[in-house]
Amino acid sequence: MLRTLLNRKGPRRCAGIALALAAAAVLAWLAVNTPERGRDPLAVAMEEQSSLYFATEHDITRLSRNAKTGAALSIGLSAEYALVGLRDGERYYVRTAEGRALLTELLKDQPADSRAAAAPVVFALPDLQPPSPPLSRFLRQYGSVALSLLGPLLILFLILMMNPLRGAAGLFKVAAKPQTRFKDVIGVEEAKEALQDIVAYLKNPKKFSLLGARPPKGVVLEGHYGSGKTLLARAVAGEADVPFISISGGDFSDMFLGVGVRRVKKLFALARSQAPCVIFIDEIDGLGRRSGGSGAGETENNRIINTLLVELDGFAATSGIVVLGATNNVAHLDAALIRPGRFDRTCQLGLPTVDERAALFALYATPLRTGGATDFRQLARLSSGLSPAAIANAVNAAAMMAAKEDAVAVTPAHFQRALEQHLMGGPAAEGQSTMSADDRRRIAVHEAGHALVAKLLKVGVVEKVSILRRGKALGATLVTSDDDALLKSEAELKARMTMLLAGRAAEALVMESASTGAANDLERVSNIAYRMVTEFGFSRDIGPFSYAGLPERVRQAGSYPEAIFEARDIIKGIERGCAELLLANRAALDRLTARLLEHETVSGEAVDACLAPAH
Repeated sequence: MLRTLLNRKGPRRCAGIALALAAAAVLAWLAVNTPERGRDPLAVAMEEQSSLYFATEHDITRLSRNAKTGAALSIGLSAEYALVGLRDGERYYVRTAEGRALLTELLKDQPADSRAAAAPVVFALPDLQPPSPPLSRFLRQYGSVALSLLGPLLILFLILMMNPLRGAAGLFKVAAKPQTRFKDVIGVEEAKEALQDIVAYLKNPKKFSLLGARPPKGVVLEGHYGSGKTLLARAVAGEADVPFISISGGDFSDMFLGVGVRRVKKLFALARSQAPCVIFIDEIDGLGRRSGGSGAGETENNRIINTLLVELDGFAATSGIVVLGATNNVAHLDAALIRPGRFDRTCQLGLPTVDERAALFALYATPLRTGGATDFRQLARLSSGLSPAAIANAVNAAAMMAAKEDAVAVTPAHFQRALEQHLMGGPAAEGQSTMSADDRRRIAVHEAGHALVAKLLKVGVVEKVSILRRGKALGATLVTSDDDALLKSEAELKARMTMLLAGRAAEALVMESASTGAANDLERVSNIAYRMVTEFGFSRDIGPFSYAGLPERVRQAGSYPEAIFEARDIIKGIERGCAELLLANRAALDRLTARLLEHETVSGEAVDACLAPAH
């Protein structure tokens, strides 16, 4: 009956029941633990000032002598101690456990009238204990109270925690009619086109049922983190002018069994009351997969997924409810969720292209006070591979940088510096002078080698070369591309590998030895070479064959030494060609190294100028 009241009346009813139970518990305790009244004031005073008595200890013989001579004014007795107050104001205590028989005889010898002039006043102090820390004293004094209240409070806590409405107001975020539209979502044009029929269905569900069409139930939005999945889901609701209900996949889990299942039911009950509407489950892979485990957590997770499947299957043709789920990897979802009839399709949200990145920079820069003409196309070229969220963060970093410098506006230089910090591993570190002259020259030679080969082989646009430390990197060469190439030929891969090896080759040429600074370059080159042999079919010996196509158990069990040997031979051949290219352009390499040592950071035009006399 209590659970029914909780479900029907909501949080206010829960609060009322909680207060009623708390009041009942307090009244019950007061009825059992009413303090005694009418005690001797002298006994009360002795208890309150017990610390003064416990400051000095004497034996039972002293107590006997003081009592017989009439020096004792008052004696308070407990099971273990006796507090003694003398007529001259002295106070002390006696341990009575060992001399209890002697104390009994002593008290028997007292006159019947204990209030006589020479007779001490004797009374009982049942709760008397030596002074102790506040916590121990509190527990000793009120321990029975805590125990008497523990049971009702524990029952109240369990009732409130098991309530399926607990936290529902915060879990279910409802936007009546979002103002976001498809035009606010830059890029992902294919995903927006694929969701047009969802919008049409939400605008008029009956039209679909009249034609006999099976309405869509759910769509999985898969994409790189920060690619705009949540924004696109809100845009679907905004375009259809319907409510938007959002929740995270991890919010269905709870410390109590059964609460997650009831939350799923509550979510869809809310959706039916708001229909037509959009339910958005962010990080839907947080639900996990069903498993055959017998643990409580695994069983509860299976029940949550099964309940979600039942709710999806229960949609009527005119229900007007569509469920959108967001994930970074659809392979992490339970197979039963993504079969047709439940989540009917998967929409891929790719990273923005160059044109889309330029539009994103312009959009995010609109609220800023900018100064000068900003080349958003150049920023887009620099930001290859960044998601919309990363671009928004870079624009905000530029604004923060301008504010820190007390600038009147955000200039193109602020945008470029913020983006370079993001791409090159952070701001340039101070204290470069602490580096030795030999290390500084080696870094300059290394970065000059990268930049020259990138220019000579047209790997991309060399934007900037720096020998300033950024994050873990001791130097950096920023190379971008005008277009986002989706496919790479064998020649293009080898050109990039040559550029990566150029830093180490330049060190070997000029400094006559290589250093550990090329460790990351070697790692990247080795990865490309191994994939050329095992995945891309660019192998001389193995031929057009991909190890990635083998069954997983075969790939896990076997090692491929022949692939490693051929990848190593490819790298050795590229290294020889890189050394010959740098030797032929040694003068340009020396000029660029000198400029880097003088200015520490040079532009791509400076690299062109160093190469110009050689051509």
